[in-house]
Amino acid sequence: MNLGAIMDVCYKPLLAAVILSTSSFTANAADNVDVAQFFALDISLNLNKEEVPSEGDYLVAEVGMKNVGETDANIKYWVSVDGPQGLSFPAKAVVSTNSSDFEVDTDNVEEGASLNFKRGIWVRDYMSDGVYVVSVEGVNTDTSQKFQQSVQFTKGIDSDGGKKTSGLSIQSKLLSADHFGPGGGYALISMDIENTTSQPVEVEFWVNAVASNGFDIPVYSRVTKTIEPNETEMIVRGFWLDAAYPDGEYVITPQFIETGSGERVDFELNVFKGAL
Repeated sequence: MNLGAIMDVCYKPLLAAVILSTSSFTANAADNVDVAQFFALDISLNLNKEEVPSEGDYLVAEVGMKNVGETDANIKYWVSVDGPQGLSFPAKAVVSTNSSDFEVDTDNVEEGASLNFKRGIWVRDYMSDGVYVVSVEGVNTDTSQKFQQSVQFTKGIDSDGGKKTSGLSIQSKLLSADHFGPGGGYALISMDIENTTSQPVEVEFWVNAVASNGFDIPVYSRVTKTIEPNETEMIVRGFWLDAAYPDGEYVITPQFIETGSGERVDFELNVFKGAL
C-alpha cells in the first residue's frame, strides 16, 4: 500500500465532472466549469513522514492553498485527524479568511494568491495502532460548496498490515472464510511473531472472539513464549463458531504484550455468522 506524502486537488464549485489520477504519493483532480463565474482553489497537503512507531511520534503537515480561479471568495478551513476506533481530533481549528488575504506568491502572482502554513501533530503512544487520515477541508461560505484533501499515515503497522513493538514484528490474519451460515463453521487465524533484535524477547498473547451482543469466546488462552533472536514463531489457531452461538458479527482480537517493555499491540479480524 503506497501512502501519500504529497497530494494536490483542484476544487471548483460548479462541478460537471471529476477525473482522478494517482501517482506516487500524488492525486490530481480536474473538472469542467462555466468560466463565466467560478472560484477555484488548488490545495496541496504534505506530511513529513508516512509511518509513526507504536510508541508515537511528532509529525508535521504542510498545507498550501492557492486561488487559481477568476474571483475571490470567503472561505472557512480547518485541519483534522481521523484514526482507528472512531478517534478524531482537530489539528487546526476553524479559520475564516478571504482568498484575497492569502499571501501573494510573487513567482506566480498572475495565477492568484497563496496561503501556506505548517501544523505539528502529536501522535501519542496511547492512540491505537492503525491507519490515520489527515485532512484539510473547508467551505466556500458564499456558495456553501465544500472542499477537502486528505493524506494517510500509519502508526505502529507495516504496509502489509503487520504491527511492531520495539523488539517484535507481529502479523495476524484470517485464514478461513469471513462468513458462516446459521449452522456455524470453523474459523482459522494465523499469528506470526518475529524477534527483530539480537536478544531473546518474551511475549505473552491470547485471542478472544466477541459478538455484537457481548458474547465473549476465549479462542486461545494466555500463552507466554520466548522468541529467540531473528526467529519467528508461527502459530495457526482454529475454533468453532457453534450453531448455538448468537448470529451476527464477531470481532476476533489477537492481543500481544512484549513483557520486557510492556508494549502491547492487537488486531481486529471480523467474521460473520448467520444469514446475510
